[in-house]
Amino acid sequence: MAKKIISKVKEIMDQKGITTAELRNKTGLPHVAISNACSARIEFSGLNILNKIASAMNVSIKDLFHEVDQVKHVKPQRRKKMTGDANISSVTNQLIKMIMTMSTTDKDKLLTTFNKLKKTPTQKVNISNITTELIQLITKMSLEDRCKILGDFISYTGTTKRKYGRREFIRSVDFTVKTSLYRGYTKNISRGGVFIEIKNAGTLFAAGDPIKMNLEHPELHRSFNVTGKIIRTAKTGIGVEFDIPL
Repeated sequence: MAKKIISKVKEIMDQKGITTAELRNKTGLPHVAISNACSARIEFSGLNILNKIASAMNVSIKDLFHEVDQVKHVKPQRRKKMTGDANISSVTNQLIKMIMTMSTTDKDKLLTTFNKLKKTPTQKVNISNITTELIQLITKMSLEDRCKILGDFISYTGTTKRKYGRREFIRSVDFTVKTSLYRGYTKNISRGGVFIEIKNAGTLFAAGDPIKMNLEHPELHRSFNVTGKIIRTAKTGIGVEFDIPL
């Protein structure tokens, strides 16, 4: 049965007497990120955004939302135009892809987390078969453990590739093209540009289109307003060149 994610952010803010302006100042996040986290659009919030909000309010990520079973309607519903496929489920799928292509060094770093979450007396020390076991573990873990390991995966891929050059960088991103607002998911980034995953990119955008986005800096971990132009489109998304290198 499909799961629906219910935000508890506003409820926690009210309990702690924290206003939106105060939370924005504590996290450094833009208003739209806070607004999304307080609504049903929390499922589109990246794990880094949820982590900042949770830390600012001194709670855990799992306290920010809960999952309920969602009854599937027989009548098909029209999809909203302004959607990207970036939600908590898609993050899990992205991370499974990352595990499949992860370097030996990164897998070795995951052994500590793997053994903690496995919660068995026997500690795994050989990484040769860890790929399959990690994927199986993700599909069975609790919500709390899943949030922890997802955060660790993002951390590992960020700390093992410090040079500017193309690197995997998975974050939700809001961007505007021709006055229309969209939401997608960054796949990789460099000083000169970024690749944003979004469905139907080939029909929505064209090379040369100017783009404005609110993007997290891969090293400073702060969000900035960035401008650029689309230099290529693909089935899965768009390649963007920044007007000013990061």
